[in-house]
Amino acid sequence: MKLNIFPKLMLLLLLATGWSACKKENVHLDVIPVGLGGDSTATTPSDVFIYDSLTIPYNIAVYYKWQPGQLDFPYEIVPPREAQVIPSLKALLAVAFAPYNDQTGSTAFLRKYLPKVLKMAGSGQYQSNGSIILGQAEGGTAMLLYEINSFSRLAKDSAILKEMGHTMHHEFGHILNQNIAFPVSFKQITPHYTGNWYNIADQTARQEGFISAYAESDPREDFVEMVATMLIGGRNGQSGYDDYEKIMAEQTGGPNSASYALLRAKEAAVVDYYARAWSIDFYALQRRCRRALTAYFQ
Repeated sequence: MKLNIFPKLMLLLLLATGWSACKKENVHLDVIPVGLGGDSTATTPSDVFIYDSLTIPYNIAVYYKWQPGQLDFPYEIVPPREAQVIPSLKALLAVAFAPYNDQTGSTAFLRKYLPKVLKMAGSGQYQSNGSIILGQAEGGTAMLLYEINSFSRLAKDSAILKEMGHTMHHEFGHILNQNIAFPVSFKQITPHYTGNWYNIADQTARQEGFISAYAESDPREDFVEMVATMLIGGRNGQSGYDDYEKIMAEQTGGPNSASYALLRAKEAAVVDYYARAWSIDFYALQRRCRRALTAYFQ
């Protein structure tokens, strides 16, 4: 009997203590909890710029202030420094948005197809396999850009701006493909894809008919990596960035190689897709992107 009495007494004491604690707590129902409408921040110059330059012309909301739940956790991602927000957005508008507007004749194309939410993160998202996520398109409704804190407009840091432009074109390519799929025949140009792409060097991938190692991961990534590399350029080692034609000439095995022919076949598929699906002259868009990028460096 004693073995049963002790738990019952403890339960009674706990209930009594809990009841007493609840009775003493004062709940103010007139105070809205933080995060549910009870907090507010002043409008900043960044907010004004975003509203005038992205919300009004493109119907895009930009999130740069740290809000838990907007990014993937438990990854250690730092928020963007506010001093980097306007400069990096201006760069994207100049080297990624403006060429599309000039090519299509207005902001209407981007306003219709760009995601309605742009999220900004200060650092990259480092994966357990050693790779880094630099951008994501979330079902065509949101786009996430990482490494905003590394942005620089200086010519000596050109790889940073090119990386941002590459990421933007890559993710926008996904969104266009979600609206109108690229031809299934594209997958047959180089049908061998691998989940171990992160163990492959970019130059090795190029000699196998892929424009980057990441392109070797999946046909969808292959297609948009072609788009982004043709419009902005492609990575070269840890800190370099080469334009598309230089990659084709120097890192594929040359015009007489099989890998060169495979990449030219993919290039033709991209150009044909943009013409048929979107009535866009891709080579003309490419020239506009290159001019815009060159003009933006200081």
